[in-house]
Amino acid sequence: MEIGVDKTERVVFSPAIEENPEITAAMSMAVKVVEGYYESLYRQMSRPHTGQLIPESVIAFASSSNGVDFARSGLVPIKPGVEKGSLDELAVEDPTIVKDGEKYYVFHSAVSPKENNQGVQVGIQVVTGDSLQHLGTEKQTVLTPKEVRNSLGKEVDMVKEPEFFYGKDKLWHMIFEHTGRGISEIAIAESPQITGPYRNHRPLLEVRPGAWDSQHVSPGPLLFTSGGDILMFYNGRGPKSSEDRTPSWSIGYTIIDTKTGAIIDRSKTPLIRPPEEIGPGNQLTSFANSITSKEGPRNHKLYYTIADKRSAVASIFTQL
Repeated sequence: MEIGVDKTERVVFSPAIEENPEITAAMSMAVKVVEGYYESLYRQMSRPHTGQLIPESVIAFASSSNGVDFARSGLVPIKPGVEKGSLDELAVEDPTIVKDGEKYYVFHSAVSPKENNQGVQVGIQVVTGDSLQHLGTEKQTVLTPKEVRNSLGKEVDMVKEPEFFYGKDKLWHMIFEHTGRGISEIAIAESPQITGPYRNHRPLLEVRPGAWDSQHVSPGPLLFTSGGDILMFYNGRGPKSSEDRTPSWSIGYTIIDTKTGAIIDRSKTPLIRPPEEIGPGNQLTSFANSITSKEGPRNHKLYYTIADKRSAVASIFTQL
């Protein structure tokens, strides 16, 4: 097995994000190849208004002919809920696109305040449509922190960053991040329907003490190996080095046995490390979001977020 990075490039948006002083970030790109073009839903952040608990966050649309230069259309298919008490009252974030048949499913994080505004909680919801530019407005709840808290028997405030595959067992498998008590780890669950309900929540990938992913782990995009197992590009955070304790999110990979859920392999060092660009939380960030394979089964474009504000794309080669 061989996995490597040929080159990395900065994603360029037009109009440029920097031209609008109200927009602070364009990141978390979910990209699909549609009729030869790259279409993306991405998280667009704006400066918070007075009294807002967190910055404004919506999911916007852009497209590209080459997968690097993206035209922002001004279309915003997914916005936070307008009703107080809705699952996405504060923000919508981090889209994941799944196409099943002729239908698109856009899963995303839904952010709402905890009771008495003591922080936030995050769940997963979905919208559907015949195209990424024409999504419906009805949102369906897929997973909440309470469900996972009850299954795992531990504190869970956030469930997010879902990835999906359809197994030989004729079930949809959802790999997702769960966060509680300051630690993010990865779990898996199954459902006969892509939209849920997802049951049998259980741990899949945990942090590794002393490793590059010793503090947090979060799922990233999936590929199938020639043997039918799952290659997942995942995100891990740990200290930058033994001498420099700056928290650093990097991108690595793991191989998952689709029959047993066992971890067959896991990268000892990251594939992509973050640049020297401090982002929110005084941390360095390279965070994998989505992958396309337009150029063939061994050549891929891996889209990732840098410093929680801008996007990049890596040319990945695989021999699986």
